Amino acid sequence: MRALLLTFPLLAGCAGASYDAVPSPSLSPSLSSASSSSFSAPSGPAVPGRAAVHADLVVRPDVIVLGFALRETDADPQRALAAARTSVDDLARRFGEATSGASALRMSGAAFAPAVVGKSDEEVKETSAVVDGVIEVRLAPELDFWARSKLIAAITAVAREVSASAGAAKDGRRGATFEAPRAEVKDPEAHRAALADRWLRRARSFAEAAQAAPAPLLLLDCAPPGAIEQRAISLEEVGLSLSVTCRLDALAARQKGD
Repeated sequence: MRALLLTFPLLAGCAGASYDAVPSPSLSPSLSSASSSSFSAPSGPAVPGRAAVHADLVVRPDVIVLGFALRETDADPQRALAAARTSVDDLARRFGEATSGASALRMSGAAFAPAVVGKSDEEVKETSAVVDGVIEVRLAPELDFWARSKLIAAITAVAREVSASAGAAKDGRRGATFEAPRAEVKDPEAHRAALADRWLRRARSFAEAAQAAPAPLLLLDCAPPGAIEQRAISLEEVGLSLSVTCRLDALAARQKGD
């Protein structure tokens, strides 16, 4: 009998646990996206849709993360990079003030590209330096939904101010882009033992059921667990999951092979 490959996503219970993810609310005044059973004034916000999230372990997020990219342009690439560094330092200061020192900035990469500045009859060839990174804002365990939302509001305000200031620069010499803030667990590996224990219990339950079937099956050759996946459910919940791939074989075929 041909062996089968079986992947066990780490889900609570045999059927898994389902939670509702909370995407960023839509501020569209349109009522067409709202549920037909809801009631709202014409200027009211649409009720955001909910996507099901399957996870084995649900924990509180301890950090808000948002990526960013800044662009500075100069005839000299070194001066463009120096200007980018100054902008990053200012960004770190702004976020630090807005979050009462709870933010940390981590750089990721830098890229350089030719840029044409000015009108068509006065074009000047220069170089744009684009640097990108991540801003992390610590979430203290005692912060409730409203305190966390207040941090999101402060982060959003800084991002808009920086983007507007960079966008107002002459000839597009500067630029700033920010991702939407997202809630995460900073160290998901701290939960690996709990996730693995839940997977083992589920795997044993499946193995017992498989061996009791008319054509018993054996759970064989399980590959080492991969990376822990996380997905935000809300500002106060993050779902963690872990999948392991195993091979299934018929008990009779296994004994014959032995």
